[in-house]
Amino acid sequence: MNNKKFNFLITNFVTLLRVIGIFALIPVFKIYGGFATFMLSASCFLTDCIDGLMARELKSSTFFGSLFDALSDKAFLVVNMILLMSISPLAIVPVFFELGIAYVQSVKYNKGMNIKSNMFGKVKMWIAGIIISMSYLLVDKEFLNYLGSNLAINMNDLNEIKLFSVLFMPLVLSEILTLGSYIKEYFDENKKMTPEFKNTKEEEEKKIEEEISNVSFKEIMFEHEYYEKYKDYGNLKLVRTLSRKNR
Repeated sequence: MNNKKFNFLITNFVTLLRVIGIFALIPVFKIYGGFATFMLSASCFLTDCIDGLMARELKSSTFFGSLFDALSDKAFLVVNMILLMSISPLAIVPVFFELGIAYVQSVKYNKGMNIKSNMFGKVKMWIAGIIISMSYLLVDKEFLNYLGSNLAINMNDLNEIKLFSVLFMPLVLSEILTLGSYIKEYFDENKKMTPEFKNTKEEEEKKIEEEISNVSFKEIMFEHEYYEKYKDYGNLKLVRTLSRKNR
């Protein structure tokens, strides 16, 4: 096995571990409680940083890896929000905003606009990871008792609605800012969508499609060189182009 293949496998293996951990969150919470779920959730979130760093350092970034990572991020949010809704119904609030973000991004994608995560989207993921992890700790009475009986008593005395309202506030604010930034990007890019701009963009896309017309789907998806060359073209759009080509 050559180094390039090994680097690809080890990087995506880390992402695979995150996916396995994500889908283990619900049974772990039901069986072992909040602290164990906190440890698992925090580990899943940590691997999101690790595989990205590995991809850059090992030069193992690929379209497959990028899509795999993006889907695992969505799975992390969805599974955790489902679990949090069983703890507090207030968790449905950030879910609505996340659906709004997904809708705006889908509209942008259908219009050929940029759908990469911006600074707000990246910060939102960090805030989500921290807030979600803290939520599991707050519902683990054994962990709170370990920190001190007075703290456990005070936490039990707090109104659940107020407690989770305060806890989820930073996440909701980050969701609002992210949604607002994507809406702003949509209108900013939409202003540029003049007939001349669309023609230029279509010509650029046709040129890229011609360049990859003799390249296999496997090479595009799994080779680092093609990712570096065409990553700004857009992952989903490139896959759609390749799907048309391979029919």
